[in-house]
Amino acid sequence: MHLIYQENAREHALVRLTKGFLFIPICITLMGALLAFAAFVIDDLGLLNRAFDFFAYSTISVDGARSVLSTIAGAMMSVISLVYSLTLVVFTLAAGNISARLLETFASNRTTQITIGLLGATFLYSMIALFGVDENEDLRFSVILCILLACASFFWLVYFVNDVAGRIRVDAEIGRIHSSLRFSIDELLANEPREQPNDCDEIPDLPVRVYKSTYSGYITFIDSNQLIEIAKSLDGFIEVTVSPGTYVIEGMPIAKVRTAESEPDLKQLEKTFQIEKARAPEGDIQFSVHLMVEIALRALSPGVNDSYTAISAIDHLSASVARILQRGAPSSLITDDEDTPRLWLTILEMHDLLDTAVSPLRQASRGNILVLDHFISALEKASLVCRKEHLPLVSKQLYNIAQDAVFSIESRPDRQQIAHRLWTARNTVREQARAG
Repeated sequence: MHLIYQENAREHALVRLTKGFLFIPICITLMGALLAFAAFVIDDLGLLNRAFDFFAYSTISVDGARSVLSTIAGAMMSVISLVYSLTLVVFTLAAGNISARLLETFASNRTTQITIGLLGATFLYSMIALFGVDENEDLRFSVILCILLACASFFWLVYFVNDVAGRIRVDAEIGRIHSSLRFSIDELLANEPREQPNDCDEIPDLPVRVYKSTYSGYITFIDSNQLIEIAKSLDGFIEVTVSPGTYVIEGMPIAKVRTAESEPDLKQLEKTFQIEKARAPEGDIQFSVHLMVEIALRALSPGVNDSYTAISAIDHLSASVARILQRGAPSSLITDDEDTPRLWLTILEMHDLLDTAVSPLRQASRGNILVLDHFISALEKASLVCRKEHLPLVSKQLYNIAQDAVFSIESRPDRQQIAHRLWTARNTVREQARAG
């Protein structure tokens, strides 16, 4: 069973390692150092001398080489400082104007990581090449390669500035979050069997041992493969009662082990749960949902009052939720290679997801007729593609909106507008129920 947050621990550790501005930039920078030593070898062996002679590039003076290399090294150091400063400015703008949770995704931006790494590689290459300049050495290739690296750094810097300019546009960022959420949903639901009403009947009736959390924090990773192996070794069944993104308290029950063994070793379950101080977007669908909701709530706050940003967030969020309503929740029952039930892992609860996405927006949009009207329209569109068994969830949200409108809308024309929109949406839901 392949799920984003159910990959093995080694792959999960690799994903975490490549986040931020440390690992990837350092690796690219070290490649610049290796490239400098490789250039020395090529110059010493004279492998490209004929090519240089053909293009009338006979030699370069020691002073000229030092001047070129030192100029490029100094420029790269200045540009690296500029890139870091610009990145911090973008962080500040994104946190203040869009969402503070965006910093988690911004830190994983490959463009910024490659930019810092490429500039660092050019700087380190220049310093090593500068150290190798000697009266008796012919460093034509080393100097040319340094110039090429500087040119590549310049053009990549232009691309970096273009990327940064796009990152602070709220509509573009909302679309980017939607794409990430859509990818996570498709990965989660692509090959998974749908939830069946009798899945709970497959849980074996065995003595239960409760496993409790040893730390307080957010569940960021659950190694289902390892849990299945543990369940097989115990000849039993493991029921996980939490999901990625859940905040657990030390001593809180997070799993039930069903086995006939009198004293099973529960300590081996500790490595299957990754608990961190902050939530991570990998494998946590609700992280991206909360991010979209936060953008909409910030836009609807009295200090901002940006209705059209909220509408944009609602549009993209409704498309993502509709995708799940169309496909249905995956089964929580996981079997081993022999089709023996071994693990119960709550992957996605439809009503919880809809409440997470809809309820805060419904509460925040009270009195904002423009947003509320568009919100009802978004739910109506979602009902056109959702499965028949999920239509009651949409009807419930429309009913809650109607209840709020009774007490929050005083203007008669506004009440009529919302009432007409609700009537249209409810009729659409009824027609879908009859057609399904």
